[in-house]
Amino acid sequence: MKIKDKPAKQKISKFNFNTKVCEVPETSMFFSFQYITSDKHYNIEYLKKNRGGKENEIYFALLHSLQQYSQSTWNDLKLKRKQAGGYETIAYSEMKESIANMLPKDKQISYDTKLYVFRFGSNYRMICYKSNRCKAAMHILGFDFDYSLYNHGS
Repeated sequence: MKIKDKPAKQKISKFNFNTKVCEVPETSMFFSFQYITSDKHYNIEYLKKNRGGKENEIYFALLHSLQQYSQSTWNDLKLKRKQAGGYETIAYSEMKESIANMLPKDKQISYDTKLYVFRFGSNYRMICYKSNRCKAAMHILGFDFDYSLYNHGS
């Protein structure tokens, strides 16, 4: 019986814990709730008092949309209309300021920063900030359940 050769030792490089690298391809996206607003009118707390019996429908629509968006590439989303699973961008200056009240000081955004608006359900919006450090990360800042977060036009 022949003994198999030992596999060659793999070089293990030292990992620098101070360096933050995003290893997610930029074509993908994932959502983070880390910086969601504390303004109860624009976070999930809104549904506790203003649900009108539709809270399960809204939660399902949100989860379904998060799944669909996460499985899409940026190019796929760019080709879709905003009403059909795509997105639109709106300057932060168009939003109520409370939408970004949970961003730490070192992550503050300027008034001309483009925020991404994703539609879900029949008439709801999810507002996100695309991370500078990891282009695949979309930080959810809040939700617009009643057309009051920004001017939706006529």
